[in-house]
Amino acid sequence: MINSNALRQGAWEFKLSLKNGEQFLLLVIIPVAVFLTLTQTAVIGGGKWDIAEALSVSITVSVLAAGFTSLAIATAFERRSGTLVTMGVTPISRVELVTGKTLSTVYLAAISALILGVVALVLGWRPTLSATLIPLILILGIASVTGFAFLLAGTVRAEAVLALANGIFVFAMIFGGIVFQYSGILGTVIELFPPAALSNCMSHALDSTPQDSLPLLVSIGVLLAWSVAGTLASAKFFKWR
Repeated sequence: MINSNALRQGAWEFKLSLKNGEQFLLLVIIPVAVFLTLTQTAVIGGGKWDIAEALSVSITVSVLAAGFTSLAIATAFERRSGTLVTMGVTPISRVELVTGKTLSTVYLAAISALILGVVALVLGWRPTLSATLIPLILILGIASVTGFAFLLAGTVRAEAVLALANGIFVFAMIFGGIVFQYSGILGTVIELFPPAALSNCMSHALDSTPQDSLPLLVSIGVLLAWSVAGTLASAKFFKWR
């Protein structure tokens, strides 16, 4: 259960993140740039994308940026500087510290999704009732990758995390089934990983589901499975110093 200490830690982490220019780039500039590129140009796919479909892609990008890339890099450098160990001996427990960091990523992803939603509304998007699923899917998406962000940050030195986290983020955008769709067995395999599963869930919520996507419940199950796997792995292998 999330207690008051974890909530306060989450709020503090969130305020700290807002002062970081890199966070603004990852969570606002890049997702909005992706959205505008897809809807206003024919650079990708040979034509302008439907607003709802582009919105599902852009929100997915922002969730991965917040829940994996940004969290991994920030935690890795806090680990290198000894901040994590110092905070671990304060009245806040280590579980509360990790929970607070996770909550902060949820807040950041929610703000990014809200900004994207406003831009989409300006361009003519009109949400349907299924869009109410977005907050739940956003949380599931965050949960599916935060464990692996902590795993990376807690086992690899900070400079390597910086390169790896950004590299994985770019790889996921190109080959993860978010922007570019793959058919056949390859497409099915890709949809069993968090990026494509999250994008598929968002597409269902925004009524822009590709015809060859897995059913919504299967994609939700994929996100839940990766959430459990990431949590267990990070709990076992994360090193505080």
